[in-house]
Amino acid sequence: IVTQKYHDIKNPYRDNRIARLGKSLQIQTVLRAFEARDRNLQESNYERVNVWSCTNVVLMVVVSCIQVYLLRSLFDDKRKTRT
Repeated sequence: IVTQKYHDIKNPYRDNRIARLGKSLQIQTVLRAFEARDRNLQESNYERVNVWSCTNVVLMVVVSCIQVYLLRSLFDDKRKTRT
């Protein structure tokens, strides 16, 4: 009788722990799925930012070259002078 009572007391706690472990595993699986989705989104955004940053840098270099050319053309003396 004593062993029967001990098992009756012990089993609900054991079942409760197993249920909590199952719940923990389920939550971890969901969190892993969210993390994978967020990581893919971050990598996609990272690539997009890098492409646009490189595009902007190239555009700024081209615009600066054009501005230098235009400024030099303003100060060029196109008249022929006799010396």
